[in-house]
Amino acid sequence: MPGPLESLRVFATSRPSLRGLWASRSGSFDRVHPVAPSDAVAGEPVEVVVQAWDEYERFHPFDGALAVSATDPDATVPDRVTFDGDGPPVGPGDPEQGITRIEATFATPGVRYLVFEHGGERYVSNPVRVHADEPATRTLWGDIHLHSQYSDGAGSMATGFRFAREVMALDVCAYTDHDTMGFFVPPSLQRRRMHRRYFGEMRRATEAFNEPGAFVTLFGYEWTKQPNNGGHVNVYFDSADGTLVDSRADGSRTYEGLWERLRAWRERDDTGDVVTIPHHPAEAMYPFDFAATEYDDDLAPLVEVYSQWGSSERPASDGNRRPLAMGQGEIGDAGHYAQDALALGYRVGLLGGSDYHGPYPGHSLLHAKPHLPSLAEWYRDGIGWGHIWRVWNERSYPGGLTAFRAPDRTRAGVFDALRSRAVYATTQPDRILADLSVNGTRVGEAGSEVTVGAPTAEREIAYEVHGTAPLEAVTVVKNTEPWHVERGTSDPDAPLDAFSVSGTVTDDAPVSGPDYDAERGGEADCYYLRVRQAARPDARVPGGAAWLGPVWVRT
Repeated sequence: MPGPLESLRVFATSRPSLRGLWASRSGSFDRVHPVAPSDAVAGEPVEVVVQAWDEYERFHPFDGALAVSATDPDATVPDRVTFDGDGPPVGPGDPEQGITRIEATFATPGVRYLVFEHGGERYVSNPVRVHADEPATRTLWGDIHLHSQYSDGAGSMATGFRFAREVMALDVCAYTDHDTMGFFVPPSLQRRRMHRRYFGEMRRATEAFNEPGAFVTLFGYEWTKQPNNGGHVNVYFDSADGTLVDSRADGSRTYEGLWERLRAWRERDDTGDVVTIPHHPAEAMYPFDFAATEYDDDLAPLVEVYSQWGSSERPASDGNRRPLAMGQGEIGDAGHYAQDALALGYRVGLLGGSDYHGPYPGHSLLHAKPHLPSLAEWYRDGIGWGHIWRVWNERSYPGGLTAFRAPDRTRAGVFDALRSRAVYATTQPDRILADLSVNGTRVGEAGSEVTVGAPTAEREIAYEVHGTAPLEAVTVVKNTEPWHVERGTSDPDAPLDAFSVSGTVTDDAPVSGPDYDAERGGEADCYYLRVRQAARPDARVPGGAAWLGPVWVRT
């Protein structure tokens, strides 16, 4: 396993071009990013946030007008949109002209898009599912893996929560600052600060911004192993009354010890509920080995399959287009991937996060070309890795998002989605709508499990995807292997009908479950969905993606 010196070498070789940094002081308009709610009721208006970005993905002044249309011919939308510059500073870069808001009212149920056009370029919103009546559940969007000045991030939680709510129109947000650190801050110092002051201040900030019905904040932290000594696990509570079980305390220096102490806390006087989520398990500096762990899929029912570090779904050698790139890169050894956890028979769902160390939930910037944050950002947020990494030529990807299927914007509804695995992962900023069911049971329903009467009983697998760009491939993965692939197009300018795909396929092969090795495996078949979108021609990273599932089938 590489050591700290290898990390320093990687950091040194990622130094940016000074000429490029100087040129980054002023960007140019690059694209429009519209954000609409994923659900709407016919006849009821919704607010759409329209953002103008430069080539560094900073907000940028836009002097022209955008023509607006909807795929619902009876929708009510403005003919033109301009950026009048009357809004508040929104960062990154803090120009006033980089964001505007419009109102849209859809009239016809179905999945709809808004289309913005300027200078021959087309900018398409995320898909909106329009309902005839108020839906029982909605698709909510959140970024629940972030770091602030309370550990090694830039900026305050308050700044980040405002950005999440007011700029990126997120429904859910959570900060997960480190309980200890070892590479940048002495672990004992960070541990003392968390116990004496930071944990309580994080609790108060989380409570201050939670607004039931409008915006949900979750309370949590990151249980942090030191570099080259193990993986990291995020801890989330169903209220702000959670406890700090740190990674250097007696009895909680191992994953198993953490889960044992959290289980005792949960069971003591019905204190509350808690879930834990391993992340970037395949990163060489912070590896999490599912095969060497007595894994607790009750307290750890999910794996963060994607973040700015890359995807830990499967190795690069198996076709992963986003192998772990930051830090020391992909470990490459078996046991460290989400597919390994599934092959071992663990019941884990998939979600995404950014792991961004700055106050921009839902909009991580490390994957953009190296650039200088504004002086206002340095002054407001201080020196943290969210800003330093923007200057460096860090090997990174856009952060991830989590889609929550929940009845409302409340902590209870959102936490229940985590607990029941009614979530899925996407890349930023791609609010892809995706659905997967087996015999009518959707991901997150009935324990995500289907029981059939015989090993060869037919199972009907149904999938539906509505992307934010043309779909290149939609794959149903069974027992960690591609089982059914719906091919699309890699043309980013393909017509809007290339953004959606749905289908139903039947499986009558005997239920066998996956195998990890000769001794270990799962008893139930598991199916999940992998989505890949077309990339822009000039993109530094692959096109958008999503991961949804699994649903398990047993006899």
